[in-house]
Amino acid sequence: MINTMENIKILLVEPSESIGEVITKSLQRAFNANVVFHRTALEGVERLKKGEAFSLILVRNQSDEAPNTAIDYIAAQFLNIIYDLSLKTPLIVIGEFEHTLKKYALVSERLRIEEINRLVLKALGLKKEDFEHLKLPEFVAFPVKHFYLMSNSPCDIYIKLVKKTGDDFVKRLNFGENFNKTDLKTYEELGLLDFYILRDEYEDFMNGLFLQTLSNLKKTRNLEENIEVVGDSFVLGTDLMRNLGINANCIAMVDQTIFMMKNQIQKADKLGPLLRKLLDDKMSYSYRHSYLIAALSYTLLPKMEWGSGDQQNILLEKICMVSYFHDIYLEDEKLIKISSSEEMKAAGLNPKDWDLLNHHANRAAVLIQGYPRLPQGLDLIIKQHHGVSNGVGFPVVLTAGISPMAIFFMVVEDFANSILSIAGPPENLANSMKEALKPLKEKYQLPSYRKIVTEIENMINPKK
Repeated sequence: MINTMENIKILLVEPSESIGEVITKSLQRAFNANVVFHRTALEGVERLKKGEAFSLILVRNQSDEAPNTAIDYIAAQFLNIIYDLSLKTPLIVIGEFEHTLKKYALVSERLRIEEINRLVLKALGLKKEDFEHLKLPEFVAFPVKHFYLMSNSPCDIYIKLVKKTGDDFVKRLNFGENFNKTDLKTYEELGLLDFYILRDEYEDFMNGLFLQTLSNLKKTRNLEENIEVVGDSFVLGTDLMRNLGINANCIAMVDQTIFMMKNQIQKADKLGPLLRKLLDDKMSYSYRHSYLIAALSYTLLPKMEWGSGDQQNILLEKICMVSYFHDIYLEDEKLIKISSSEEMKAAGLNPKDWDLLNHHANRAAVLIQGYPRLPQGLDLIIKQHHGVSNGVGFPVVLTAGISPMAIFFMVVEDFANSILSIAGPPENLANSMKEALKPLKEKYQLPSYRKIVTEIENMINPKK
């Protein structure tokens, strides 16, 4: 057991830079820990051999399989060096792992941050309440866009003024004060992108945020208004899910958002007006991209001969969930638009974005495994939605050896991306769709892919 006044020093070994950064920030925020992060076992083991001391070691079980690269069996190497050096340092392993030396704790492959934090406390013999004061700064920032579906301030809201003498926080909205989206847009146009709330009022704010957003989502509106409101909810929900993980409030918001997406698509007399609204670039690209995939799938799914009636309804709900979660770790529009190894290489990505894009499908699949009442096989579709079975990177050549629903989603997503990339007013939707079809006909030659391209072509040019 260590004293909470001591500096906690943690050695973290995680092959994925983006995942490593998420875990590092969490450990720093939760425990004020000094985190030493490496991507290979060799680097971490060398530190131990040189006599560097750590309060705790947290490692991935092993690296993912990759062409021309040997698997790095990280956890086994650390158990061996801990034994060889007779160290007493606690070890936590992320992912499935077995070893004759049983002196380690396991975190599931699902990588839930709260599970890691719980095991860190247990391994170090500490109590959760010892660190409550470290979790949040005095003033907590929230993007102005997170307030779009609210109308009443659940606590005092501040703005930050940057001065030479230090940051100054000035109250902008009083507790109980009313506002609307137009007011918020005015702030953004003036360059104000974040509001701040006091740390002690965080719980009150979060409760107000979720309650008001859910209430607003359930109001009756016309199709165009609904699409915009669901877009605001989509941005808020994905941001919170990335930062907070899967919790009851996030689940309620995501479920309502997906329910509304599905219902709007099913109730639309014609898809044309709905699709044209999605070409409005005032809404987030991520949302328009995801909604467009779901809307196109509604027309195409019945052609796949995967069932009828209730089965089609279940399939649409599954596609709506996949479209919501598949790119949840990609915030940058530039990364969402990349759909092949060639495009990835040509994009000139920095190492962080390269790693983020390379692993986003697998990370999203791991995240969704913690979702309650998950439709069967949904995590597999997300993992394989770029055409590789392990969810890492893009395929060198296309294969039919992945989930048929993943193949379907992959082709429809490619088509949706192509539509959104073609410049032109919404009125030119029909021409945009015809242009977007051309590269698909060249790219997808395997029969299982070609069938979907053919049905897209039939949708654009219905037989008379």
